[in-house]
Amino acid sequence: MADLVSIIIPAFNQLDYCRQCVHALLANTRPPYKLILVDNASTDGVGEFFDSVPNACVLHAPENLGFAGGVNLGLAQAEGHVVLLNSDTLPPEGWLECMEGALLSDGDIGLVGPMSNCVSGSQRIEGLELESMDAINAFARDLARRKRGQLRDVARLVGFCLMIGDTALAQLGVFDEGYGIGNFEDDDYCLRAVRAGYRLCIAEDAFVFHYGGRTFMGMGITDDAWQALLQDNERRFHEKWRVKPADRSDAAQEARRLNRQARGLLAKGEQAAALRLLKQSMETFPLLEANYNDLGAVLWKMGRREEAYDYFVRAVKLSSGSSEARENLRDAAQALGKTEEAARLLQEYPQDHP
Repeated sequence: MADLVSIIIPAFNQLDYCRQCVHALLANTRPPYKLILVDNASTDGVGEFFDSVPNACVLHAPENLGFAGGVNLGLAQAEGHVVLLNSDTLPPEGWLECMEGALLSDGDIGLVGPMSNCVSGSQRIEGLELESMDAINAFARDLARRKRGQLRDVARLVGFCLMIGDTALAQLGVFDEGYGIGNFEDDDYCLRAVRAGYRLCIAEDAFVFHYGGRTFMGMGITDDAWQALLQDNERRFHEKWRVKPADRSDAAQEARRLNRQARGLLAKGEQAAALRLLKQSMETFPLLEANYNDLGAVLWKMGRREEAYDYFVRAVKLSSGSSEARENLRDAAQALGKTEEAARLLQEYPQDHP
């Protein structure tokens, strides 16, 4: 790559995912790039980890500024083109070369995004299951070979991994922090870019793995709370621009549709097919508690009881108010001799836990 690229990773807690992201980036990204790590006042060691990353520019916010605020803090230190990267992503081999190649292919292109396994809208690759970094790298290499240089113009790109050209950045400036903790600030930025005359393109040969929603999950913003946040910020977007956001297929609604299909299959005794749909639903929208509870139920019927127990635990952590998940956890714990462990968890996550 000829031009300097600044990569900005804002993060609030979720230390394990931050480690995975940074390690993957360091292993799979060729210089020259400037790594800017923004700690949004984390409390679980993320700030200390960021400080340990060699040659990184580390910024510590005094409070959780949300996605836009954290990004803006990083933009003040950026040079050249910029990539915004969520802390729950795994960038594979060649990811940045493909994205920068797309950006530089035409002077009218202002913003570029990759394909992914977990993203709303037209960047999503359906039904993709990748269980290791080796598998992610292999998929990315194959995609780059098959789709080399292919672009697709769109009206919206998702901010989980977003490249902004230096010229576009100079004109568009920073992100609107009025969207609070996150959601729709990327829609807002994309609309501004389109109205300024820039093309928004998906680099179809680029792939970035995304766990999805881990920061929100860590803050307890799941399912209904997630929907409320989306609705509030969509309302703000509409009031500001008087238009509906472009190309935002609702991942949560799609996940619920898949979950309903899986439950129907399970009622018919088609466990393997239900299992596949539940995993697909989980990839589409990781914050839906019902997926984890239902997957636990399927695994229990298949005799995979330890795995089932773990999914019931995750369901309760995601939505402690779910009576079904709590009851399943109690029953599984009794059968497995884990009643004390489950009791501690249920006490830690009471039914009225936010």
